[in-house]
Order: sequence, then structure tokens, then C-alpha cells
Amino acid sequence: MQIGSCISHQGKITKGSLIVGRLNNKKLEIPIIIAGGKKEGQTCFISAGMHGDEINSIETINQFLNQLNINDVKGTIILLPLINPWGFKQRTRYIPFDNQDLNRCFNKQGRSISYEIAKTILKEVVSKCSYGIDLHDGNKNILLPHPRILKEDNSLLREMSYALGTDIILEREGSEGMMAIESYRLFKVPVLTFELGGASIIRDDFINQGVRGIKNVLVYNDNLKGILELPIRQFFLQDREGYTAKIPGILHIEVELGEAVKKGEVIAIIHDPIANQKSIIKAKYPGIVFSLRKDAFINKDETILSVLHFRVQESTHQLIPIQASMLINRQRLRKVITRPTIILDDMLSLLGFSYKLVGKTISFPFKKLEKYMK
Repeated sequence: MQIGSCISHQGKITKGSLIVGRLNNKKLEIPIIIAGGKKEGQTCFISAGMHGDEINSIETINQFLNQLNINDVKGTIILLPLINPWGFKQRTRYIPFDNQDLNRCFNKQGRSISYEIAKTILKEVVSKCSYGIDLHDGNKNILLPHPRILKEDNSLLREMSYALGTDIILEREGSEGMMAIESYRLFKVPVLTFELGGASIIRDDFINQGVRGIKNVLVYNDNLKGILELPIRQFFLQDREGYTAKIPGILHIEVELGEAVKKGEVIAIIHDPIANQKSIIKAKYPGIVFSLRKDAFINKDETILSVLHFRVQESTHQLIPIQASMLINRQRLRKVITRPTIILDDMLSLLGFSYKLVGKTISFPFKKLEKYMK
């Protein structure tokens, strides 16, 4: 396989570049790396830096590559470590030549350079793959790492989202022109969007989760030798409770990302120095802080944070997720490492470990893992 100047070889990691467009008679190139396994297998891609200011996604691919043992690779892994190097140089989300969001330009008609870049990536990379992982990062908000899957009937994408091994999986409506949507429409290539959520701050804990998640998906799809590492419980979110500002002003957030909060606990305070007003925001239910706003300046109706809420039944000591279903991995698989579910442990630590988690559970989704079943 050859993509741009990068030629793959069995048992080797090769580096090169891909010309994705031309502007004012100058070549626009992005780096490309191909890991060729010694055995035949699927071809997949892993991309990062679609938005130039999402640095945790970029660093995750770097750390994954540093840890990759080519002897464990089966098939071909294509790495696009920085799709938007021009935005990266200017610390901006967009392609600076036309100020477009590249992740809204795939499979869409347009005359500016972003549409040409998107078209080239689809043709030269995505069309040659069986699946992909597209890494992203937080911008205005800092988020717990999680995959975002589209509300479409795509069983492989759903299975990969569980195999990724994060505590939380979020279902969402996509937008036209997204790589994840258009790759499947054009080529039936499922692309898993993985949000790392560092908000322009390097988070080693998030990067470690990112590397582990990539390895899990590659192991699941038989592109990498290894053992899956999954939390005992995973929460599938159809929605999350967002708290919005009632007044504009200066935002003081009183909680940390991933922190368990009690019902009625003060989670944020807004001070409006012009009207000399103060707004106090309290948690509606106990829960886990899922996302936080980074910017301390806030306008009315903007989102402050979001919480994964639980309902507590004191009489029975039951803990019920309000917005989520559960997948329970314990005693379902062999040759799989299960670890504690971090957000659940935080919640139980707050309430007392005598509480029992109950609620809607999801049937076991891993069709490709019969060899792991007990």
C-alpha cells in the first residue's frame, strides 16, 4: 500500500506525507504513518488534529505510536497524527485559509481549500479502510473521555464504542459533513469519534485513557494482539443534564470534573458586576460531573456544566441512573481484564457503599467476541 509518499512494508513502521491540496501553487501536506503487520488483516486508520487546537488528540497518537510493537500488529494501521497542521500553528480550530471547520466539509460541495482537503482524505485514506477512529478534544468545555456514536443502526460502530472501554458512551445527532457520517454514507466505513476532553490543557490521565481505548478497539477488530481492558459497568447516555446560566457574568465553578455531587450541593456561582446580581446553581440530583465550562466569562443561557444524574431510593438503598442504561461486563467474558468503574466508585463513596446500583441494562453487544465468551 502507498499513500502519498508513505509506502507500507510488512513488519515495519514507515513515515511520509500526503498532499491534500494546493493553495497559491504551494503544496499542502499532512504527515502520515503506516504500521504494516507481518500477517494479513484489516486496514484501519486513526486520525487526530482535525481541529488544530485539540492537542490531547494529537498527543494521544504520539503516545500510542511510542508504545506500539510492530510485532503485535496484524493487517495495516494508517495514522494521521495531525490533519490540520495549519490550524495547529495558529492555535485555531479551523482551517485558517478559509476559516472552515474541516469536520463539516466531508462529502460536501465547496470551492474553498477545506473541501479539497476533506475530499482527498476520503479518497486516499478512508476509502481504503474497514473502519477508523477519529480523535478529538474539548474546546470551550473539558469533558470526561468518551466515544460519541451516531443515532443510526450501525452495529459495528456501537460494538466498537463499548470495546473502547470508557465509563461513558454518548449517543448524539450528527451534522452533515462530519467525517464519521460521510465515511459511512460513501463507503460503509464506520468511524468512531473519540472525545478526550482536555480543553487545550494536556491531561496525561486522558491521554492514557485514549491510548488504552485505541488498543482495545484494535484488539477487538483483530488488528493488534492483546487483551481487552473494560470497566465492570459502562453507562450508555442518551442525554445528559446541562445546567445553564440564568444571568451573564463571571463564572465560579465549585466542583471538579468527574466529582460526585449531592442533591442540593452548590456547583457554580455567577456574579454579574454590572447589575450587582448573584446566581447560585445547585445540583438537582446526586450525580457525576461530566463536563465543565473552561471560560469564566459567561452569557445568559450558555451551558455551565453537565451532570450524569442518579436517583436515590433511600428506603431500599438503590442507586438508579436517570439518563443512562448500563452494560455490565463482569463474568461475561474471559481473556478480558475488568477494572472498577471509576465514576460509580466516586458516586458510592459519596453516598456510602451500602447502595446497590440498579436500573435498565443493555444486552451484551459484542458479536465479534464469541471466542472470549465463557
